[in-house]
Amino acid sequence: MTADEMCEKNLSELYERTPKTRLKSGDRYVIVSDLHMGDGGRSDGFRRNAELFSTVMREHYLGGGFQLVLNGDIEELQRYSLDAIRRRWEHVYDLFSRFQEQTGLHRLVGNHDIELAMDTPEDFDLEEALRLDYRDNDIFIFHGHQTSPRILRYGRLIGFVLRYIATPLRLYSRGVSQKREKQFRTERRVYAFAAARKILAVIGHTHRPLFESMSKSDSLRFEIERLIRKYPKSGDKKRRRIEAAIESYKDELLKLQEHSGHESDRESLYNESLVVPTLFNSGCVVGKRGMTVLEIDGAGQISLAHWFDRRRSQKYLKYSSYNATRLGDTDYFRVEIQSDTLDYVLTRVKLLA
Repeated sequence: MTADEMCEKNLSELYERTPKTRLKSGDRYVIVSDLHMGDGGRSDGFRRNAELFSTVMREHYLGGGFQLVLNGDIEELQRYSLDAIRRRWEHVYDLFSRFQEQTGLHRLVGNHDIELAMDTPEDFDLEEALRLDYRDNDIFIFHGHQTSPRILRYGRLIGFVLRYIATPLRLYSRGVSQKREKQFRTERRVYAFAAARKILAVIGHTHRPLFESMSKSDSLRFEIERLIRKYPKSGDKKRRRIEAAIESYKDELLKLQEHSGHESDRESLYNESLVVPTLFNSGCVVGKRGMTVLEIDGAGQISLAHWFDRRRSQKYLKYSSYNATRLGDTDYFRVEIQSDTLDYVLTRVKLLA
């Protein structure tokens, strides 16, 4: 059996054994993944955005009645013990408890916290995946490591080596989120699985935000093309706004390409003339400039949002086209990167897949 065939089998079995939860009109979900909480030391990736995460989750999402979906790799158990993590981030676990008591909490397992699936603490309710039913259409949420036969087979051994050998010696390997080829392989496999079943799949794992199966580079190119088409029919005032927006998108696209180097041409990984919008990725909480989340509203909206601290990044405040909104009197801002209606996305999936 090939790796792709094993992946198809793994995902099919996971999909079939995951019970459905009806997405009602009043429901609201926020999906986050890849916190990688450690012991609070210098190598703890969560430390950079811990205050941002806690404040935004408490003030905006808990206060807004959202259920919280923790889509895997919440703890960095391949390098730290659960006791050390819980001691350092006690207030974050208290926040999780508040979600569970007041709105709803769904903890899904990832490859960096897979130990919890073997020995789940009594106060944790751990799930493999979440399957939301929106008007007889499925939104299938899982971490994404299930696409890798190697991780499923050797996950505990990898964790043992990292925690007890690599970490004490300060040897740090590049994970899936830092290896472009592994990112693409994960995304291709989930994309093929979801397109074949005409469902929406939401993952984390690669740390790369995706909306309607498109990377950030793809989305920027499509937005530039859309604005160019609007330009000839616009008045002078609107043309000036379009010109400013295109300039900012061009700058961002060029910076992404410079960062990606020669591999930038591969950002659009599907090599299809017609991309089916089946694949979404909430990104991660450990971004250098902030964190990304995916929001699903039972009234029929799905959105990819970026949260940032203006003390560390002014990027989205420079251009009016991004329409950054401030969280109360804090230094934290939200930018809606992409948004669409579930009905429109699912209609495209039905007709294109």
